[in-house]
Amino acid sequence: MTGLMNETIAGAQAVDISSASSLVPEGMTNLLADIYSNGLLGLALFLLLLALGLVLHRLNMKRTYERVAATTSCGEISKDDLREEMFIRQGSNFNAAAVTAWMLLFGAFAYFYFLTPEIFPRYNYYQVPALASGPMGFFAFGFFVLLLALGAAAFVPREVYGYYEISRRTKVAIMLTGPLLALSIALSVQQGTTFPQVEPASRLLAFLALFASELALLWPIYAEGLGGMR
Repeated sequence: MTGLMNETIAGAQAVDISSASSLVPEGMTNLLADIYSNGLLGLALFLLLLALGLVLHRLNMKRTYERVAATTSCGEISKDDLREEMFIRQGSNFNAAAVTAWMLLFGAFAYFYFLTPEIFPRYNYYQVPALASGPMGFFAFGFFVLLLALGAAAFVPREVYGYYEISRRTKVAIMLTGPLLALSIALSVQQGTTFPQVEPASRLLAFLALFASELALLWPIYAEGLGGMR
């Protein structure tokens, strides 16, 4: 019985990740491959989603202020007072998970696009010999990126999420982006260890995990913005 179980586990471990690509139509796979292999397009898409979230957040706040001001007797209200009244405590566990997820988002982006010369031949980890030749090079690269992202990540729960009513389901989705982004990083690191050999299915999965997580993290802003436009 034990021997059969070991064989089953070994067989499951031997399944190549490329089998996941069979779940995606070939035409869609080729399209996604063209997108993720185009560094400038990926960079533009990543920044566009962030910029759109920032613009919508400002519009959401502006629309709320104007709506509240229109209902007051004097027609004026301090924006600072309004922000204080609007603030919603989302919970320490959620805030910690959100900060971690935002840090991992920038880390996953850096690992995906700048770890190997595949996408940006002139701007990548291997262009720093002292880092690339070190035994802790991959770790040092990621630690540096996460350190840079910490400031922006810590800003989000207090200055962004605190002004939205986030459902339990959305909170769960945001908290699950942590493991998803960790998967993206792990797959990118795997590609870094096997480069110049490239596994398209791993790259595709890392790409989907990265951008699906970015959308999930920005979703409270998008949902409020789209709701206000209707």
